[in-house]
Amino acid sequence: MIVKTYKAKDMREAISKIKKDLGEDAIIISSKKVKQGSFFSFFKKELLEVTAAVDDKPVKREDSFSNLINTYSSQTPKGTAKKTRMDTGEFEDRIKKLESLILNAGEDNIKNIVQGIKYDLDDLKNALHYSKKNDDIDLSKLPVGIHKYFSYMCEIGINSKYAFKLSIALYNNINKERLMDDEYVKEYLSIVLSQFFKLSVPKKKGIVLIGPTGVGKTTTLAKLSAIYKLKLNKKVGIITTDTYRIGAVDQLLSYAKIMDIPAIVSITKDDFAAAFKDFGDMDYIFIDTVGRSQKDIQRLNDIFGMFKNSSDLHISLVLAVNTKEKDSFEIYDKFSKLLIDDFIFTKVDETNTPGTMLNLSVKLKKPVSYVSIGQDVPDDIIKAEPLKISSLIVKKGKKDG
Repeated sequence: MIVKTYKAKDMREAISKIKKDLGEDAIIISSKKVKQGSFFSFFKKELLEVTAAVDDKPVKREDSFSNLINTYSSQTPKGTAKKTRMDTGEFEDRIKKLESLILNAGEDNIKNIVQGIKYDLDDLKNALHYSKKNDDIDLSKLPVGIHKYFSYMCEIGINSKYAFKLSIALYNNINKERLMDDEYVKEYLSIVLSQFFKLSVPKKKGIVLIGPTGVGKTTTLAKLSAIYKLKLNKKVGIITTDTYRIGAVDQLLSYAKIMDIPAIVSITKDDFAAAFKDFGDMDYIFIDTVGRSQKDIQRLNDIFGMFKNSSDLHISLVLAVNTKEKDSFEIYDKFSKLLIDDFIFTKVDETNTPGTMLNLSVKLKKPVSYVSIGQDVPDDIIKAEPLKISSLIVKKGKKDG
């Protein structure tokens, strides 16, 4: 076993260093924040110290975690035998045996064995609970000790097939003792999930926010405009084509006035072209659009006609994470008549199933630019760095602090 310690400004930089030095087979053992600076320094810089290890005898494994999603391995996980699907009765028999072990264990030995047995017992009960509700996954192929994490991933909205493969990855990369440490496993899972996301950075002048009604496009646009102007020091203009809801127009113009950002209301395609030209000296132009149901094909075509075939526009589809996943896929299908560049996810703080972000990103192969985690302008929005998104998913959409 090769064990090394690295210092980095954040976890993403640490992972990059570990991959480069030890390869993708390395695992993170621990991480902590440390202060670095000379004895005479008045200010010391806070860094992240990460300890990683890798077996000096390489084990043949998938090239990357992404392959777990793209391919299905029929091999039985280590420690399990090939067999047919485990039914509810078999789960119950295994639970009864474990309960019997606890009841009959001698007093001298019980303190040493009860913790491990209880862990396995709870894990099997978790599997039994899931198996009664679902029949699409063969839980007999998941070894004892990993069912609870499979069920947790399903609980937070991760597709059950993805959760199954991710569970195998956890089992194959974390030893049994570590698997009993929920916080460690969830931190490790955050790192694994981050591999499936790609950050999108808009590079075109015009950034158009499209999407159905009620997903928070106007508030999101106000947040982004404020960030680009106040934090990134960019010259910003706003165009709204959402003249359908007066309240939304008034809200956006109020935001623009407070932030001292010029704003123009456009009704027709010609109005929009003229407004875009008027903002020719701007670094970025943020464009709000009217929300339309994915089922309202006629009015969707009005949006498509205004923005189609423009080389200066970056199209972001805004999706509320608390929307039913099936509906989100339908929304993407209907709005994809425009060339969608990325997703902006909103209302992450209003759902218990943020794993939908993973399912949509993997299935539709689209990057993410921003994630909205509340209503405050401009604070409650973050750049969609992969590790930040994955941490939000594992924490059920909860912010730090």
